Amino acid sequence: MDYVPAAMLWLLTIIRLPTILHKERASVLRATFFAAIACTLFIPEVYASTDPLLGGRNHVGLVLIIAIMAGFWQFHTATVLATFTDEVRRRHQLKRGRLAAIVAGACVVYGFSVSHVEVTNQNLPLVYGNQPGMQIFLWMGSAFIIWVCADVALNCFRFLPELRGHSFKSGVSCFAVGCLLMAMALANRLALGIIEESSPSAAYLVVGLNWSFPIFETLAVLLVSFGLLIPRYGISAKLLRRSIRSRWLMVLLTPTWRRSSTERKYLLRNRWTPLLDPVAGHPVDHLHRRVIEIRDCQLRGLKLLPRDRILVNQAELLLQGKRASLRR
Repeated sequence: MDYVPAAMLWLLTIIRLPTILHKERASVLRATFFAAIACTLFIPEVYASTDPLLGGRNHVGLVLIIAIMAGFWQFHTATVLATFTDEVRRRHQLKRGRLAAIVAGACVVYGFSVSHVEVTNQNLPLVYGNQPGMQIFLWMGSAFIIWVCADVALNCFRFLPELRGHSFKSGVSCFAVGCLLMAMALANRLALGIIEESSPSAAYLVVGLNWSFPIFETLAVLLVSFGLLIPRYGISAKLLRRSIRSRWLMVLLTPTWRRSSTERKYLLRNRWTPLLDPVAGHPVDHLHRRVIEIRDCQLRGLKLLPRDRILVNQAELLLQGKRASLRR
């Protein structure tokens, strides 16, 4: 189950790569990138194999918690930019988030630096949680992430009635619930450390906490990922269907297009290279050009078969639908 959150976050990062230069939308890309790094390092095999490369002493754990904090800080930034329209309140919220990230990050680095964690072990709260420095490391990092999750969820639910569009509302709701589940997952880890230290006999609680943590974590990552994808899903699905339909119509129209003229001068493009149009980019534009060439040759006396007329009419209807959607 450890691989599911990491794979989902890397997929989401790749999908959002086109927003890398966008001033306001790039924060989500940075958030998913840092979160993907953290989830990848949290995989036991990756953790154990990466720590020696960083010098041992669980330095990979420090990188992991810093990556998580950076990711949630960017999620907080993205939520503030999306929900607050007043510039004064927006700057105040962003400044508050940066200050919290700096303070928590400094405490995490200090706590780790004064801790003795020589032996590589992924379960830092259980193995080294009794050290004061490690307690600062764990509590400050967890407190920051829980605060960010709660603040993000609160902003999402607060502005939910003002949002337009069913898919956008659904995406924001999923994102908010995912943040709450992530806060619960962190609270789970903190509770496990407290119980292990204060009440070793409560084995049933330890089993329950260990069993529920991966569920909370996986559901949180999935809901956050789906929340970021849902608002774009409707548009993407329509574009995908139109692209597939355009390519298929070009394949079906190829024999008609080849017969449309015996003289190359009647064609707007070279007679043979457009055979690659069905697998090239911008399929709707290529279909439009192909229909124009067929109609042009039809005006010059070309007789279309009944099947050819049906295909050309279907292509024109598809193109009209594109133009209508652009006008909307």
